[in-house]
Amino acid sequence: MSRLLAPGWRSALLALIVFLALPDFPSALRSIIPITETRILLAAALAICAALGWWNGAGGWMAIAALLLGWYAAMAPVGIGPGEYRSLVHGWTLLLGASFGLASLLTPGQRFLSRGLAALGIATVAAFAIAVSTPDGVSAVRSVMKSEFNRRTEATVSEVNEMAATPFWKSAAQRNPGLDSMVTSNISELRMIGDRAPDTVPALLAIESLLALALAWVIYHRVSTVNLGPMLGRVKEFRFNDQLVWGMAVGATIFFLPVFADGRNAGLNLLVFFGALYLLRGVGVLSFMTRSKWAATLLIAMTVLAPLMLGALALGIGVGDTWMDWRTRAQANANK
Repeated sequence: MSRLLAPGWRSALLALIVFLALPDFPSALRSIIPITETRILLAAALAICAALGWWNGAGGWMAIAALLLGWYAAMAPVGIGPGEYRSLVHGWTLLLGASFGLASLLTPGQRFLSRGLAALGIATVAAFAIAVSTPDGVSAVRSVMKSEFNRRTEATVSEVNEMAATPFWKSAAQRNPGLDSMVTSNISELRMIGDRAPDTVPALLAIESLLALALAWVIYHRVSTVNLGPMLGRVKEFRFNDQLVWGMAVGATIFFLPVFADGRNAGLNLLVFFGALYLLRGVGVLSFMTRSKWAATLLIAMTVLAPLMLGALALGIGVGDTWMDWRTRAQANANK
């Protein structure tokens, strides 16, 4: 029990709870997360990590764990929607797990992010090849995801309407007439988000998959003595190859220039995915810089009161860190 409550485990358990529970929470997240059954993605990622651990000399119990987790990822029930969505979930999970295993075998000793990005690249290319080789494959995938997003959105809208019909809410609405208009506005926003979500499925699925792989990497190294590679660092140390800024540049070029209008959606997905990476890098820089109490208090206040402003600030700082390297400069100044 004391080991489970250790600082490293506390962070891992908190991340695990959020990753598994948040997608099912009635909110707009339901309408944009491609795979709400995050437990399946996590099980597949853990199965591959366990198989790699067994391959690298861990005990036979790792092989058993890999088989059980793999069986669960392949057989676990998926949603209540059409069978096509279930097939997409299990198909992507299989591709992601196999790609991460292949990337790990081909690049032993590499840091997690390099393996994770390589796995996403392999899985994405394979999925795209399958989709374009199937008649109307791309449009069929989009149609299935649009139907799934609409189903989830309507389920959330139904729950919101049920809440608004309770005596407590009606009583509160009588005292504050603006509450009913707020509910109507929220429902309109939920449906708008659900309608637009299919445009960014590739990027959002890549982000979700990378999170699943990262969480599995952390959990595996908490329970096994056989390392697969370097442990994940702290958020304030998060950085990656500066050449990835070209992903942002190419995405912005395709998205904003009229000459690339036909590929605008591809540009949007590049911006969303690489933007998420640079936003996290910016958060790392902010975490590194906010060592004083007042700065930390300001950061927390912005998180609560102005999350969009904080997100824009973190994104700008993350992209700027490509050239400015804020943390190295700060350390150099501190050592003078």
